[in-house]
Amino acid sequence: MLDASPHDLADAAAHAGFDYCGVRIVSPDDGSPLHGLIGDSEEQQRFLHRCRRLGVALLDTEAVWIRRETDLRLMGPLLDATAALGARYVLTVGFNDDREQLIDQLGTFADLAAERGLYLPLEFITYTAVPNLAEAWDVVQCVGRENVGVLIDALQFFRAGAEFDVLDLIPHQRIPYAQIADGPLLAPASIEGLRTEARTARILPGQGELDLPRLISALPVQIPLSVEAPTRALADRPFGDAARILHATMTRVLAKTPTTEGTMPNDG
Repeated sequence: MLDASPHDLADAAAHAGFDYCGVRIVSPDDGSPLHGLIGDSEEQQRFLHRCRRLGVALLDTEAVWIRRETDLRLMGPLLDATAALGARYVLTVGFNDDREQLIDQLGTFADLAAERGLYLPLEFITYTAVPNLAEAWDVVQCVGRENVGVLIDALQFFRAGAEFDVLDLIPHQRIPYAQIADGPLLAPASIEGLRTEARTARILPGQGELDLPRLISALPVQIPLSVEAPTRALADRPFGDAARILHATMTRVLAKTPTTEGTMPNDG
């Protein structure tokens, strides 16, 4: 729903029965549509008022892609906006192949986030400098900040080899929430194929071949589950209708997951 404004997302989440929504307020790459909440206190207050009226909270803001040239000392306005909007998490991705520099950058960013009571979930993505869960957890440990953890994206988890053994080793407090989507068992053969699948061709939860119940059962109990399933299949539907479909498919997955039976998905 990249064309949706923050207000549209809050409306869609409430319409579908989600507890949270997430908003993109910083562009990971040039050309992505954005709706300004940074540095606009009046617009922030309007959005907060709408969320409170709807009974929807903001889970996270996204997405900070850390590249070699990224100066994270300039991210103060993003962090200020995230804190002002009541979110706790700033989704972060490592795109710097210089591992030591990336660790230093994450440390700087984490210190700035900590000053505002914010937490940085590091998302591993198969076509980035942090391609799998083992590498993400190693980076987090090297950063050495209590407010840095690992974000589990179900599609990326399975595409990176389904490292359940590594997942079992990570302290629960370092996995603040997870993103759920489905896909075919067979991964795309190329980097470009993986990128296209992740951005526009995911399958709705429970309608693919990934073992989502096993993954959800392995996650910490009671963390928010964010439905992260960008797909052309829903592109032409109104935002509220698309959110309702995602909520319904996710609810069916949870019903098949023993440790979460009877719970509801949290984030649209």
